[in-house]
Amino acid sequence: MKYARLLIFLLWYLAMSCATQTTPMGGPKDTIPPTVVRYFPKENQTNFKGKQIEIEFSEAIVLNNPKDEIIIIPATGKKTEFKLKTTSLIIVPELPLRDSTTYNINFREGVKDLTEGNVAKDRSGEQEADLHLAFSTGAIIDTLVISGTVSNGINEQIPENITVALYTSDTFDIFEDNPDYFTKSSKDGRFAITNLKAGNYKLYAFEDKNKNLKAETRSEKFGFMADTIRLDTMVKSLRVPMVNIDTRRPKLTSSRNQSNVNIIRFNKSMIDYDFTSDHKFVSTFTSNQTEVTAYYPDIDVDSLMVSIKAIDSTQQIVDTLIYIKRDDRDKIKERFNVSASDPTYNLETNVFEMSMSFSKPLKSINPDSIYLQYDSTTRIPLTFKSLKIDTMFNRLSIKESVRIDSLPMSPKVTLAPGYLVSIDDDSSAVMTPAIKPVDGPTTAILIVYVETAEPHFIIQLLNASNKVVQQAVDQKKVTFKYLNPETLKVRAIIDRNANGVWDTAIYPQNREPEKIVYFLNTNKKPDTPLRANWEVGPLIFKF
Repeated sequence: MKYARLLIFLLWYLAMSCATQTTPMGGPKDTIPPTVVRYFPKENQTNFKGKQIEIEFSEAIVLNNPKDEIIIIPATGKKTEFKLKTTSLIIVPELPLRDSTTYNINFREGVKDLTEGNVAKDRSGEQEADLHLAFSTGAIIDTLVISGTVSNGINEQIPENITVALYTSDTFDIFEDNPDYFTKSSKDGRFAITNLKAGNYKLYAFEDKNKNLKAETRSEKFGFMADTIRLDTMVKSLRVPMVNIDTRRPKLTSSRNQSNVNIIRFNKSMIDYDFTSDHKFVSTFTSNQTEVTAYYPDIDVDSLMVSIKAIDSTQQIVDTLIYIKRDDRDKIKERFNVSASDPTYNLETNVFEMSMSFSKPLKSINPDSIYLQYDSTTRIPLTFKSLKIDTMFNRLSIKESVRIDSLPMSPKVTLAPGYLVSIDDDSSAVMTPAIKPVDGPTTAILIVYVETAEPHFIIQLLNASNKVVQQAVDQKKVTFKYLNPETLKVRAIIDRNANGVWDTAIYPQNREPEKIVYFLNTNKKPDTPLRANWEVGPLIFKF
């Protein structure tokens, strides 16, 4: 009986499986995109007076994030509707269409087919083109174009999906006002704003992370063209460098104290500061440069009025009076941390170099406690004259000519205990970092020939971490020696103000960042590989 029931169940299961209908497997994949059958209004139609736009396609479609992907310029309002009707897309603008205005709709990847997600195309003869529609509410179609590329202002990475915006008003605010025209950059950084009328335009570019068509430069990449674009013919090949800048006006937000330590905080990172007071005292930036730590001087009064003047990366200034104080509370004990870079010794130039950073300001330095040791009995002292101290950032560097006839297999530099003493009387621990000899057989040479009309420029070599390993200023024939066997990138900074450093954008002063150009190899890549005992070049670097 038991086996009979099992047999009946199996027969029923097989019958049901045979009766179940499924989608046939296999067959060719649909790779044909939907194409336009009809536009309303027609492409390049003039005097359009309709209230909505309709596009009919060759097959059933779906919408793909239309509010972001479908770009209508001039903008028709955030509440513009995108309605789907099997094979048709209906666009209902929130705002009435302007009189005598050319509209351009770029559909990008906003419309796809229902089955395979193929992006809709506009068919022209045998060629498939990206889907777009232009029409005018007036008697003529505007045809001028502004195009170019967005690039990263400080490295070779290409920023994607950047909003490129045009403004026509003389009194606009990019942080408050919506642009008159805008588009999005492609994956390779290219952009084009089409169907423009002749006139004057200001161009800005930003990431628009919150999709409000306004610049938010505290957290977004940002770029602009300093000069007004006077459009009376096609403008092509613009290059807009993008940088991360915080254009908020700087301000002092708080000042608090504990024992003899005062913490002065700003609303953003600053690059420099200066105190003016009747009494000298020690101060330093914290690591993120949004705070300054000031140590109260050894005086009888418990409060001291000081003037502080601080500047940010956009050259905006905070200039105010504050009081720093001292109280009877015990200070929280913080550890005195000291770190050192890998010291190097150049066998050809006989130059020893190393740098250190520390977590507190220094009270004293004992120069007798640092020396080179290249065998068990011989020590070579380093003089105090070779030291450079950056009190604002708690850094120390040493660069000294030292004659050493030979080096052991593992040369070392010794920093004895108490070499550095902090403002809280902490002493640094012993450190014995190994010296890395720099010589020809273990390193590489790179030769660069520069062809440019720029009067001032900086040629820099960068490693995989984008750290500058060597540089040369205003030299058209450069031989870089003693390079590590690694892959480097070569770039040029167009140093317009000849100050020897790269200057970022200053939006309040309408100043673009200084231009950076990368040397590209035959494969259009910035990489230049080096090997030990190689001589590479000359690279012909034109910019």
